[in-house]
Amino acid sequence: MKTMIKTIPALACVLLLAGGHADGQEQAVSDDLPVCQLDPRDSSKLAVEPCRPAPPVQPRRSVPQVIGRMPAQPAPPVVPMAPLPPSPAVPIPRAPQPIGACDTGGCRDAAGARYNGAGNATLDANGRICHRNGAFIQCF
Repeated sequence: MKTMIKTIPALACVLLLAGGHADGQEQAVSDDLPVCQLDPRDSSKLAVEPCRPAPPVQPRRSVPQVIGRMPAQPAPPVVPMAPLPPSPAVPIPRAPQPIGACDTGGCRDAAGARYNGAGNATLDANGRICHRNGAFIQCF
């Protein structure tokens, strides 16, 4: 046991001293090997083993960024437009009128005007669409 304890530090010194020499030999051997590449048939394997890693990529150099201005754009031409013709007056709907009496052909309001049609959609004497809502009728 005592011999082993004395031998371990000696072996460590020998390995440290020989390490520099072995590294030089390893460098020379790795220069003779091809650069590592993946197998084209199976991408999980190397094409040739053993191989050496690819040489390091050169660092990128900084370049000042140049941003040019866009050329000036001429203003689009103004196209004159003719004025729109006047639109016909849209009649404003009257206030709802209370319904006086209804029969199978339509209804009459409190003033006696007739609204022809069945259900909620009727027409007044001028042909406007009127909507019946409960006890009231309103034409649009």
